Amino acid sequence: MIQFTHPLLLNLLWLVPVLFTLVWLEYRWKLSAMKKWASQKLWDDVIPNRAPVNVLWKRILFVLAVGLLIFAMSGPQVGTRLVEVTRQGTDIALAVDLSQSMLVEDLTPNRFQRARHEISRFMDKLTGDRVALIPFARVAFVEVPMTLDHAAVNSKLNAIKPEMIPHPGTSLAATIKQARRVFSNKSQAQKIIVIITDGEDHEADAIKEAKKAADEGIIIYTIGMATVSGGPIPVKSQYGKVTGYKKDRSGSTIVSRLNEDLLSEISSVTGGEFYRATQTGSEFKQLYKTIAGMDKEKFETKQFTDYEDRFQYPAALALLLIVIGQLIPPARRRTS
Repeated sequence: MIQFTHPLLLNLLWLVPVLFTLVWLEYRWKLSAMKKWASQKLWDDVIPNRAPVNVLWKRILFVLAVGLLIFAMSGPQVGTRLVEVTRQGTDIALAVDLSQSMLVEDLTPNRFQRARHEISRFMDKLTGDRVALIPFARVAFVEVPMTLDHAAVNSKLNAIKPEMIPHPGTSLAATIKQARRVFSNKSQAQKIIVIITDGEDHEADAIKEAKKAADEGIIIYTIGMATVSGGPIPVKSQYGKVTGYKKDRSGSTIVSRLNEDLLSEISSVTGGEFYRATQTGSEFKQLYKTIAGMDKEKFETKQFTDYEDRFQYPAALALLLIVIGQLIPPARRRTS
């Protein structure tokens, strides 16, 4: 089986028949022009060494070399080698808060966008770790199940936004319960839940669910994506312009603040840690160091057909044709 690292370059191969056509037309045109000026015998007497066929072959070989170089540049690869791959790492469920309070701008540009940026940077450092993505508000759902494809997780992460979940409020209990379900009982990897939220919880039983996770060997890390002083929750138009701020029933502006105590308790009952968000993202760096220092478990070993580069063969043949073309004399010496 063959594949190409740069398949779009193969489109340039249409130049080969075009160049062949031009070379042939030029050859025929020169012969016709010479016959118009003088007879074959006269040309043989005037230029006894001429060899138009040699010139034709030099150009044909050059065009073939161009085609082979284009083929080589496209990066042909042939699957012939079996490689055994062993992956070691942890299983990480990333739970991202999509409640309206995540739009508060006490972190720049706001809590949610800061969280999404830092999560993406965090995943760029992971190697061999499986990741799942769980957006949540009052309800939680699995956007991406446990996978080694970090690019797919990043793609979904960039697509989620707070208005995706119409149910107002936040339920950390539902989030932990949903996150527990993404882990496979067969996996021997360390199971980790990372909850990125401002900590506001409009439901009960978050600590109860955290204890259940601890009983299953799951460690929960929480990142408080808010400040202690907090800020008002913006109300935006369909065009993204802030039109006001959320108010309570008495007409007072609602201020959303970090619920550090709850998040710390959720982490502590599972043996995890709580991190407070910063503008520099240092909390995610600390989290990565903690996870990287854990004992890694082998959770996937498989054999697959790897593709070996074969560009050197058409490139070498192209070089050989160019050399042969240079060795062909443009004229021949005729013996009498």
